[in-house]
Order: sequence, then C-alpha cells, then structure tokens
Amino acid sequence: MNYICLFTIPQCSLSMNYSPIAADYNKVESADQTMLLLGYKTMIRFLSPPENKEILDYGCGTGIFARELRDQGAKVIGVDVSRGMIDIAKRNASHGILYYRIHSGDFEQFRDRSFDHAVSNFVFCAIPKKETIRLILSGIFRVLKENGSFIMMNSNWEVSNGREFVYHRLNYCENLVSGCRIRVTTKTDPPINFEDYFRSKMEYQELMEEAGFMTEAIEEPVAPENETFWLDERNYPPYYLIVGRKTS
Repeated sequence: MNYICLFTIPQCSLSMNYSPIAADYNKVESADQTMLLLGYKTMIRFLSPPENKEILDYGCGTGIFARELRDQGAKVIGVDVSRGMIDIAKRNASHGILYYRIHSGDFEQFRDRSFDHAVSNFVFCAIPKKETIRLILSGIFRVLKENGSFIMMNSNWEVSNGREFVYHRLNYCENLVSGCRIRVTTKTDPPINFEDYFRSKMEYQELMEEAGFMTEAIEEPVAPENETFWLDERNYPPYYLIVGRKTS
C-alpha cells in the first residue's frame, strides 16, 4: 500500500509558529499556481518517475506536495514542525496515511538507506541556526539509499529580491547577508507574512556538500513568456532548487 506518514517536530526548532495560520496557508498553497506549476512541477521532474519510489518529505506542511507524490504512485513519509499543519493534512488526505511524531533532526527510527529520494520545500530558510541545518542534512543523508537524491527548494532572493509574483512578493531587503531576516508576503486577504532567514544558494550547496551530497543541479525555473497571467515569474525565477546526490 502507498502511504504518507507525517511527523511533528518541536516548534522551538523554527522561527515562527505555523499552527495559527495552518488553515489559511492551506488555502493559499492549494491555489498558488506559481508554486504548483513552477516549483512542484520542476521538483517532480527531478524525481521522475516517482512511482514506487520511497520519498521523505521533510516539512510537508498541509501535505499538498506529499499528496501529489502519492497520487503518482510514490510511497511518501512526511515530517513537519506544526501540529496545526498536521491536523489540516489529516483532514485533506486521511485514507492510507499514517501520522507519527519525532524530534527535530531525529531520524533514529529510520533505517540507513531507507529512501530513494528526500525533498524539502521552504523549510531550511525558516531555521535560524546552521547547526540545526547540518544536523538535519546529516540525518537525511544517512537514510537515503546509495545514489539517492535530496532536493531543496527555497525562494530565490539573490535574483528576485523585491519582485512581485502572482500569489506572493519578496519584500525588498537592502542588505542580503547570511542569516539576515527576510519576509515573504502572500497576496491574500488577509495577507500572510513569512519571516525567514537568508542564505545564499552557494551557502546551502556547501552545507549539503558538508553532509556528503554531490551537487547534481541547481534549477531556477521561470514561466513561459507567452502565458500572460504571470507577473515577474516570466523574467525572474521565484524559486531555486538544489539537487544533491548521495554517492558514498
């Protein structure tokens, strides 16, 4: 049976409490064509074909991407920081889904070489301490099979600082330095503000390589110019993906 397991990590490991906004976040993410068509579609291309693959979704939120992977035949285990997000995920997709709880960076219940792939969307940007990121990346590396891949997706601040996209904007930051606070605002009523921490693509790449990953690709998707409903997505990539491969 294909399944998704969603674990909860203590809230203190991240910078903001997502539980109070879980319902609004679920509505935003479900309708966010920028994320669905540019972000998730690109990530699935690197996982192709996901059918029968065992995939770890670290920071699964309300389970939208995890459900997409499940619908394409993958066996997915997801983890998330927020009990509110977990509650929404249960209501969104209860059939065949198992829910558990672990501590941040604790992968002890997973055997070595358990997963074909691991993914993480907009999670590491919310973690203030590099030591925590290192701990999580080391755990992900251990539980991946040989030649398994890890794909990280974040907002593309280095290229798109201050840009307006269809469903969100990156509020302009004058001095992008490692660890500085950044804010993403959704175009909803009311808007949701995500307070994150900036790190460059190179810095994340170096952290992944410290954990043992070999960088296979860095992808910065943009929208087709002939689709008129896009805003800055046509010229400025809203996201970037780093694909790391476990080779030893």
